[in-house]
Parts: sequence; C-alpha cells; structure tokens
Amino acid sequence: MFFNPPTTESKRPSLPVETPVSSWNVIVYRKTEPIHSFHSYDISQTQYLQQGYASFYIQLQQSADPSSTNSSVLYLRYLAQSQRNSVDTSILPFTISLLDDLKLSPETSPSLSAMGTQASRFYNVEQQSVRSNEQSEYPTAFLFRAKAFLGILVLNNVTNSTNAAAIIRAYMIFVTEETPIGRLFDANIIRILQIAAVPLRDCQEDETYVSGIKKLFQGGCFYYSKYSKPESNYNKHYFDKPYDITLCAQRMEQGHDSDIRFFWNRGLSLPLLKYNIDIRYWIPKVMCGGIENFRSQNDDIDLWLISRLSCERAGTRFNVRGVNDDGAVANFVETEQIVLIPQQHSYSSFIIVRGSIPIFWHQPRFQVATHRINISRSEALSYKAFFEHFKHLYRQYGRLLVINLVERRDHEKRIGNEYKSLFDLLVKTSRQTQNSQQSSMNHLNEQDFIWFDYHEQSRTIKNFSAEQFVQKLFIENVQYPIKERLHQQGFFTWMNGSKYSTQKGVFRMNCIDCLDRTNNVQLAIGSNVLSMQLQALRKQCNSYYILDGLRGIWVKNGDHISRIYTGTGALGQKSKAKDIQRSVGRAIQNSLRDDDKQQSVQTLIYSYSKDSYLHERAVAALFTPYVISDGFILNELFKIRRNYTRKEKFRISIGTWNINGDKNPALGHQYPSILDAWLFHGPDNMSTNLRKPNAIPTNGYVASDYEKSSPDIVAIGFQEICDLTASNIVSKSSSNANRWVKNVEDYFKKTYQDTEYILLGMDQLVGVCLAIFIRRDLAPYVKNVGIDTVKTGMGGTLGNKGCVAIRLVLHSTSICFICAHFTAGQNEYSERNKDYKLMMEKLSFQPPSRAIWHDHIFFLGDFNYRLTIPRAQVEYFVRNGSYKELLEYDQLKKELQEKRVFRDFEEGEIRFPPTYKYDIGSDEYDTSEKARTPSYTDRVLWRTTCPNIQIKQLYYGRAEVKTSDHRPVSSIFDADVEICDEKRLYEEYVQLYRRLAPSNALIRYDMVANSIQTKQQIIDEFDLYIKKRYGSDISIVDRFFASNQRYLSLYLFFENGEQVRRVLEPREDQLQSGIYFKKTLIDLNEDVALAERLILLFTDVNQTMDPETIHYDLGAYQQPARESLSTNQDIPVTSAVDHDNDSAIANLSQLIPINKNEQAKYEIENDQSVKELFTLCLLGSSYASNRNLNQNDSTTDDLKTDDDTMDSPNISDNKYRSKTRHHQSQLLRLYAKQHIPLAGDELISASGNDADENYQDNNTTELISFHADHQSLSSSSSSNNLQSQSIDPLFNESCFDPFHFSSHPASNTTKTNNDNLFSFDHPKPSVGSNFYIDPFDIAELPSRQDDSKLNLFSQQLTNSTHYDTDNHRSKFYYQAPPQFIPTRPPPPVPAIAPNASAPIPFHDVQGLLTLKNLSLNANNNTNNNNEQISDLVDLGDPGSPPPSPKFDPFG
Repeated sequence: MFFNPPTTESKRPSLPVETPVSSWNVIVYRKTEPIHSFHSYDISQTQYLQQGYASFYIQLQQSADPSSTNSSVLYLRYLAQSQRNSVDTSILPFTISLLDDLKLSPETSPSLSAMGTQASRFYNVEQQSVRSNEQSEYPTAFLFRAKAFLGILVLNNVTNSTNAAAIIRAYMIFVTEETPIGRLFDANIIRILQIAAVPLRDCQEDETYVSGIKKLFQGGCFYYSKYSKPESNYNKHYFDKPYDITLCAQRMEQGHDSDIRFFWNRGLSLPLLKYNIDIRYWIPKVMCGGIENFRSQNDDIDLWLISRLSCERAGTRFNVRGVNDDGAVANFVETEQIVLIPQQHSYSSFIIVRGSIPIFWHQPRFQVATHRINISRSEALSYKAFFEHFKHLYRQYGRLLVINLVERRDHEKRIGNEYKSLFDLLVKTSRQTQNSQQSSMNHLNEQDFIWFDYHEQSRTIKNFSAEQFVQKLFIENVQYPIKERLHQQGFFTWMNGSKYSTQKGVFRMNCIDCLDRTNNVQLAIGSNVLSMQLQALRKQCNSYYILDGLRGIWVKNGDHISRIYTGTGALGQKSKAKDIQRSVGRAIQNSLRDDDKQQSVQTLIYSYSKDSYLHERAVAALFTPYVISDGFILNELFKIRRNYTRKEKFRISIGTWNINGDKNPALGHQYPSILDAWLFHGPDNMSTNLRKPNAIPTNGYVASDYEKSSPDIVAIGFQEICDLTASNIVSKSSSNANRWVKNVEDYFKKTYQDTEYILLGMDQLVGVCLAIFIRRDLAPYVKNVGIDTVKTGMGGTLGNKGCVAIRLVLHSTSICFICAHFTAGQNEYSERNKDYKLMMEKLSFQPPSRAIWHDHIFFLGDFNYRLTIPRAQVEYFVRNGSYKELLEYDQLKKELQEKRVFRDFEEGEIRFPPTYKYDIGSDEYDTSEKARTPSYTDRVLWRTTCPNIQIKQLYYGRAEVKTSDHRPVSSIFDADVEICDEKRLYEEYVQLYRRLAPSNALIRYDMVANSIQTKQQIIDEFDLYIKKRYGSDISIVDRFFASNQRYLSLYLFFENGEQVRRVLEPREDQLQSGIYFKKTLIDLNEDVALAERLILLFTDVNQTMDPETIHYDLGAYQQPARESLSTNQDIPVTSAVDHDNDSAIANLSQLIPINKNEQAKYEIENDQSVKELFTLCLLGSSYASNRNLNQNDSTTDDLKTDDDTMDSPNISDNKYRSKTRHHQSQLLRLYAKQHIPLAGDELISASGNDADENYQDNNTTELISFHADHQSLSSSSSSNNLQSQSIDPLFNESCFDPFHFSSHPASNTTKTNNDNLFSFDHPKPSVGSNFYIDPFDIAELPSRQDDSKLNLFSQQLTNSTHYDTDNHRSKFYYQAPPQFIPTRPPPPVPAIAPNASAPIPFHDVQGLLTLKNLSLNANNNTNNNNEQISDLVDLGDPGSPPPSPKFDPFG
C-alpha cells in the first residue's frame, strides 16, 4: 500500500534528537483485578470466562542515557466493555499510561497459576511476584523477560454487518528469541527468531487468532537494531542520530526520518501514540527482508547486504502481483550493498531496487509453468497507477534505468510489450511538463528502458556461470549502457569524515516474480560496483577473496527474498537437484499455505483497522495514509466530511435478464434495438410519441424529474447465459458472455461517439454473468476494483446458482454491484432466503471488504420469488393494471416486510406486468403442461449506507424482448458520489488532533490516603461528582488507583481532550463525603506525539536520496490522449479450475506431434468425456469432501429448476467402454503433464547453458513424468550423475503427497547417464496412504455407473475389469485403513541388486515417501552450516534421527 504525501504547503513537524537505546530488554509483570460489575451487553464476556481485568506492567530495563527523565514503566489495562465497529463508535479496549513513581522488583514467589491466573500457560519460565509501593490487595506478579517490545496488535472480529457488535482483541508483541548478525556502523543488527503474543483480554481462545503472526516472525526474515557505543580506538559516531535500520546510509547521512515503506511494526506502534507514548524509547523499528555480512579480518573490510522489503504491497506470490491503485508494486525490495572499513571509519553504499511489473495483472495458482498471465485492467485503467509508481520512484531515487528481464515470447511477451508501451507514454507525457531550460540529462527518454530477454540470451552462450553470462552479454555489451549508467548514477561514499560522492539514480529491475533472474543480474551488477567502491575508498585488498565473499552473501540474499515471497529459497544458484526440490516446495507452498500467510501479513500491516466497517469507509472515503489512523479520529473525520468533500451526481444504468441459455445467438441485427430499449432508452420507449420507429416498447415507472443523459456507469447482469448442463457446471462456456460484451461495446461506439466507454470488469459463474462499463474519462478516478463469486447450488458447492459481484471506488465513494440467481421453485422461498444470506456472508474483496459495507449497493438478478395466488387471479390483476394489489401477494415483498432478507434495501415502484414465464417469441404466459404462475422473478434493489449520500431511482421497467422466457428488467439511478480534497483533508486531520488534545485524556486526582472508604466507594463517588457537576455526556473510559507515601491517586481516562479540559477546572475540589483532592493533567508532549503520527502516516516528499532528484519530479497527473491508451484487457475469472479447463483442453493438442497423432489431437478437442473425466480427477477429493452426496439428496432438483426445460445430464456409458480406456488414459496423461506443473516462475541453473536446457528444452512441467508402467521423477539433464539416495521411511500421515510418491518403492541403484533421477515401481498401493487415487496416470480407468460417487448423478463407482475380489475394493479409488506411524525412522535399507531373485517385500522396506523426507542433494552427508533457515523441503540425512522440533515458518 503506497503512502501518498499530503499535498499541502504546511511545514512538516520535526522531532527533537532522540537518545540512543542500547538495550530494548523489558520485564513484563501482571496483575489481576476483579470485574466489579458484569455487563450483559458486553459480548467480550460470558459467565464462563474468567471475571477479571488483566493489567500489565512493561518495564524497560535500561536506556543508553541513565540520566534520561523518561519513565520506564508502561501500565496497560484491558477494558471489559462493549465495542462496536461502526461510523459512530470505535474505542480501543485498553488504556496505556506512564507511571513514574512505581517501583517493581522481581523476587521468587509461588507461580501465577497458584494465584488464580492463567498467565502461566504462555511461558515455561519460573514464575515470580514483585513487591511494589502500591498498597493493593491484588498482588503484582513477574511474568517473563523479553528481548524487545514491538507494540500492540489489535484485531477485529466482526460480522458481515454495519452495526454488529465485534470483539476487539489486543495483543502485546514481544521478542523472546533472537540472534545477533553483527555490528554495522553504530548499531548491533539483530534477527528475530521467536515472538510471544500476550492477549490483554487474558482469554485462552484469543491465542488462536495470532498463530499466523507468530509463524510470520519465526521465519527469520525480521530484523531490528540497537545502539552500540563507538569503538575505543575511534570514539566518533558515524551519523548524527542513532542508526535507523529502515534507511540507507545516504539517507542516514542527510538526517531523514524513518522510511515508512520498510517500517513493518508501524501499525503496532500507533496504539501507543494514541496515549502520547514516545515510541522511539519503547519500540524498535522492525524491517522485513534479508541481512547478510562478510568480514575479511586480514583486509579490515566488512561487506553488508541489506534487502528491505516494502510493506506497501506485501504478500505472497499468487496473492499479490503487479501494482495497486496507489502505485505500490508487489515484492518491491531496496537492496543496499555496503563496503565498510572500520579502522578508517569509511564506507561506501550502493542502492539497487526490484519490483513487480507496475500494471494490473495476475497469474493463476495452477498451470504456472505455462506462464499464462492475465492482464486484468486495460492500459486506460492502469496508467494512473503506473504513473504514480514511477512518480514516487523518480522522486525517491532520481534517474531510473528500468531493466526488464521477461521473455519476448509467449505470455511474458504480452505483459512486456504493455510495460514498454506505458513507459514510452510516460516519457512522452513527462516531456510536456518538464522545464525546457533543464539540461538534457534531466529529461527522461525511451533509452531508460532496457528489455533484456534473460532466457533467450542464455541460450546463445555455453559453459558460463550465471554471473559470467550476465557480465559478457549484458554488462559488457555495448548495446546496453550499463557501465555508462553505473558511472553516471554512482554510489555514496563517506571517507575522512566527509562526503566523497553520492548516488544520483538507481537500477529498477524485474522479471516475473522478481526472484531468480533478478538475483543473478543484481549479483553481477553488485560485483562490478564492488571494485568501484574499493577503488573509491582507496583500499588495497585481496579482490578475489572479497569478491567471493560478496557472491556468497548475494546468494543468501536471494534465498531470503524468495522465502518471503514463495516459501522456498531461490532457484538457479545451486544444483539442478536443489532447483527441482525447491520447485516442488513452491508448488505446495503456493497451493496450501500462502492464503494463511497472506492473511497474517495483512493483519500485521493494517493492525486494528483491518477487517472492519470503519476500515472500509476509510479506504473509500479517505486516502491511503489515513486507513491505519486511530479509530476515534477516523470517526471524527467522517463527521466533518463536509469540510473536505463535495458531492456530484453520477448516472448509473442497470439491467438484468435471464436469457434462458441464449438459445438464439443469431440476432446480430437485433442487438442494438434490444440494448437500446433494455438499458439506455427505456423511459423514451414507453411513449409512442418519443419512441423511435421500429423500437422495442418498454413498460414501467419514470420519475417526474427525469432528464435524458448518457450513463456514467453501466451494469449488465445475465442469468442462464449458458445452459445449466453438467458440462457447463464443471467447465463453463464463456462464448455467449463474450459475444454480449462485444455487442455492448459495438453499441457504445455506434451510439455514443462522443463518449467512450470501457469495460471495467467482468466475471461469470456458470450461467450468472456481470459486466461493468464506465466512461473512459472516469478511469483515473476509479480504484480498488474487486471481483468475487459465491456458489449457492447444492449447499454452496455448485455454481448453477449463485452470484457474481464487482466492487469499485469512484472518487471517494464505494459502489458494489451484485448479480444473483436464486433457487427456483414455487414454494422454495426459505431456500432463496438462505441463498441471500450465504452470498452476503461469503462475498469478500481485497483490501478486506464485505459487500454490505459499501456506500452504494445494487442487487440485481433473477431472485425467483413468486406470486402466491392462482394464475387466474394474477392474469386478472395484470389485465386491470392493478400492480400494487398484485404485489401484496409477492413473496419478496413479504420477506422484505418481515426483514428476513435484503434488510435496509429499497425497491422502486413496480408498474409493469410479471416478467416470468412467457412462451418464447410470444406475449402469452406459460402454455405448457406446468402452466406456471406468472411472477416478478427479475428485480433490482439498492441500498445506501451513509445518510449524506443518496440514490434516486429515475426509471424502473422492462423491455418487451421476446427471445427468452423472461423479460429483461432495467433501472436508471442518479447516485451521489463524494469527491475528496486531499489538501483540505490533511489540514482538517491536523486540526482535529490539536482540537482533541491531549489524546491520552488522562487526569490524576490526588487525595489523602487515610480515607476509611473502600476504593470502589471512592470510584462511585467520583462518578457521581463528575456527572452531577459536568453533565452526563462526559464519558469515563477507565479508572485505576496508585499510591505513594503521601497520596492516594485516582487516574481517570476520558474519551477525548475536549472533555478533559472541561473537567479539569477547578483544579481543587471536594467530594460530598469531605474528601479533598487536586487535579493534575497528565500532559505528555503532545507536539512530539503529533509529529510522530504524521511521520508514520505520510511520506515526506522532500526527503529524497539526493537533492538533485527533485529535477525528476513528474509533476501532477495528466490524462493522455484517448488514442494513446488501449482499452483491451483480459476477462478476470475467479475460479481457476473452471476457467482453465477450456483453454487447457484446447491447448492439449499442442503436445502431440502433427505428423503422428492427428486423430488424437482432434479427439482431445472434441471428446467431452475426456474433458469431464480430467476435471473430476482434477477436483478429486474436493468433490468427495465438500459435496457429501447420497442417494436421497436433492442433486437433480438443485441442478434444474421447476421452470426450466433442462434435463439431467445424460452421460453415455459407451464413452467409458474398456476398448477406449487405454486411448483416453494416454490423452489424460499428456493433459496432466501439461497442466499440473510443479515449478514456479522460472527454473534457472548456475550457467547460461543450464538455463537454456532447464528452461526451454526440459521444461519444468517435464520434471514429473507419468507412464502406465511406472512413475518417475525425471532428471532435466542427462549429464546429471547423482548418487543413490536412501529414503527416509518416516511419514507423517497428514503430509501432502500430490503425486503419490508414497505409493511406490524407490530404487536404490546407482544412477547412470541414462537413468532417471528417481525411479518408482508400480505395486499395489501402500497401506499407509490415506487417500489413494491415480488421477493422472490413469492406469485403470473406471466404468461410470449411474451410482458412481464421482458422477454427479450416480451412486457407485466400480471397476468393471480390474477389481480386487480378495479385498473387495477398487484399485482406482481406495481409502486405506490408518497405520501406526513410528516416532523414529528405522535404519536405512540397503540397496537391492538389479538381478536379485527375491526382492524384499514392499511393505517391509519402503515407508511412505513424501516431500518431507525426500533428499535431492548429491551428497546426503554434506552439512551446510551457512544456511541458517531451512527451506520448505530442504532435507537432511535419511538415516539420521528426526531433527529437533524447531519451528518451520510456513509448514
């Protein structure tokens, strides 16, 4: 997420110089207090939960300056009160205060568990209590010591509603295990290994919500620094302030503030700023990425490589791609190469960056090796984000040299071409805004973009390492100005106490994933820069030794970045076997674990603003920096939104139509008239005077103030756009949808020649389709486009019924369109109600957003609600035009009145006859035997959330189009849209903080401590005093006591600073009981707290890497000419499996040589049974686990409606006869081989020759070979001569085994040049397999019977020719019994000679082979001590005992 700087001229606040902190160690204490009263409205409590407050003390053990006056004890108290996430209220469920007179000292005492608490469950440490000067009947106990306190994580658990109560869970995050990396400048660099998340609510169930956060930190990719005193021989600091790990050396020398792009625990620190805590003394800055160092003792040289991963668009590989609307790209990494000479106090720093291609694109999670890339937005919709990305890069780093490493062919060529065209357009438009007096050096040009096809170039050179190949063909190639730009951009050098040189620009590099190819090129560039750095520092050394050390840390750096993004180390830097191993690990990681990891990353970054209605409102109505602001401030901002927003009306046209399978597509000449009457000129066609000749008439309601104008947004929804057959349900047909979209686009071009419309988004769920068009001039103001689908057929497992939703944010208003098809049936209204609820519960978009949270919601579709009176009565009302009386019998109207569905939705006045069911081509209602009752099944409803922006319906009617059994329905609206002024918003934000200061809102009441009253009595008396004297609108948030030798002090937290100022006067007063007291405002430094907030939220545009980079500012955004941007884009599809099957079947024939298998190619493309059977195999266990079919379910009823003529799919048995079984198995094996790949983005070897063979000739998809007689994991090169492997028989039954290695014994024979890497026999399935199915080899294809469990309409699966009569089970689908799993592996099994006459039985020698115990190293005894973090599938010696239970970050 990109944090835009405020467009304001106000001076950015500055912070006083901070005192360095040499130790972040803290001691945590805990105190339990009883809850004085139980509130029934508090959903965070139940009578079964513990009834006690959890109070915590956090004591900083020491600081760098012992004379510092900063308090060293934080006091945190959980509040047991009702919390709601809405526009009106959002209060943190805890308070934080600094106590300066509290003394805590640990001493040995009974454990906390013996004192009636549950804190001992968090840690296995010795429990101690403390002695304090606080005279409390509730003892304070020592909990544990921690290495550092990282902040407070606040989570929301909300329902899918705008006003539903939510439990807000708060956690204190502590570092409990760490390892030092080394000393850099004036700091010690620390890697975090383990964290503890202590819930403030002290509820055991809360621990489950942060398990992903713990795993994220335990991955070993988070770092922080602490101050280290200068060495005695050179008692001088490198910088004027403590070293900041988020800044490069050049920015540190300029005194910049923290770079919030790399400040990962920034969200954790904001709750402390709410209570004016100076976080610089309590929370270290944490960065994510990789840090490696190499030290040459003889040469007195330290090499450091620091890769800082941006948190702006962080996440995992297939969840986060490309750019977002703020201009932030996925996997953006700033890498700094530092050469440090400690004895001379000199150093040099070089910066290089990488990041995903800055357009909107994604790659499906499956079929990765085919590199099928979908561009989800056209150039017209992408250019604004593209511009914002490069605007920030030029401002931050200076002149850029863009190096694009993607291929110039296949799918990568397309995205590369669009990247190049957008950059050329950026250069063209920027020249128009640059000052003509600037030197030519400052002007951007097309030569700043280099497209170097890494894979193609690697094929032109042999026997070179990757670094040598890049050096020869890229860096030293005169075709590319690499060396020239290296000298122009330079690097930062500090020598002899002064600045020697600065870096004036960077290389911006990318491939598809910005991993393997990028690693190799950056390594080569870094090696060239190293010699330049050493020369600038005038350092004589063993250059070969230093260069070898640099290569080592670059390789480790690539592994760090790859682990964060993909879950495994980088490819192409070690052996081919290692690459295969990591490719398999990536496939498993991306398929099974990335979603949880992505959720954890977003939770860490967004903190308490994530997953809440308040967050959704902030995303839409405000700009990005405000999203993670304090909830109370956000609420106040919404209340004064009129000060910084203005409203405009936008015309929205919506149409819905059930087109009954679109059975008459040959209507090309009628499409214009249909669209004209249905969507655009419905009000005009109602009147014969205004209707054009030969126009289709319409019928409905028109507002009296309706004025004709072209729409700004057009939403078109279809139901039954294709027949709801079994084949379409499994693999939908999109030809009809594409044809309709093309017809709409042609209509726009013909009818609205002065106003161009572009497709914003489209998606299809079997028969439900939704497409959104917008005016092209609105494209720069549209953001956060999201698409989601929900299946409701058969309990949410099939897409024959369901919905498609598309959301967007236009200016500062969020809009959601939902097109749905509900369950059919005259009396199935309760099922339709369930469909609605299921849709609203499951619909979700990114960033975290629920459908119900949008400002405007439009719900359209075939809802299938019926009229409950006989048909004769319906026809009577229709003849008389008594629509109001007729609607009294409408099921939907009744359900709306009872508030069972569509709560708070509105529907306009209906003045047209029922739209269902007609005889096709006629005005007669259903004349078939069923004679269905006419009903209003097709509807359009809307809802607006905020009262200050409204929707007005101008037209609601139907068009008399007779090509379907439904009539199309449409509606026209004028909707208010807010437009935010960013400059005024920033000013209001700052003024609001000052108005509500002090934000901690804390007053201390000091009184004599010898009172005879209890503390509860005193609290009750103070409550009465405040309400009586100052009014009932004063809200007390929290109360607690503290005491010393002179006074008893009562601390009262109020809701905001305005209330505090009212209550503060008079400063001394007396209670009714005679107790005198005086008031003291706990006024911490409010200006410092405000400055810290602004620094954490907003980027300072003036803090550039070099002052000269200001000349590269691109200025304000300007929309390019219409002809310069394309409007072509891919159609996004939610379901990867459904979407890919059509193209996969079509592409399958490419695997078969033309001169050999022409007939096979034809059958692949035309044999529906092959397609269906492969799809069922692909879906496999998901159908078996999710659908739970039985003979008595309503499968057939759910698939076909009572009003459709659709018959149950009739799958002929003759297609599965045994004589064709072998032929189809060959087709399926080729299909699986092409479309179930293992590898990731690229498989790069150590040399250019290897890259050629590995990537092109031996594609990653060929690493797994499927044959009828055996399965083998093939080597990608015949020259690989790997030693034999012993297979670890230890198997975890929960381990994922995608290709059933566990079912086949491994051969232990030594490999030769003609051998495969691994060879597997094909015996009976192992008894250890939990679920044996052979979906891709298809050694024995089953017969499909009517009762097959894999057939949607049958009951049993049998194998007509291969059935195990002894065990009474099918060999094709076998569920084995559980087996005992040993806790330690048995000794290795000796190899079996090839000619052995009596092989050892399989079950005696071969345990289940999994990716966990599969070793692909050539030498199993090699122990690489340099790798501190193991890969997902990096494995050790098969015969060794299991490793110690260390944490595997995402496995």
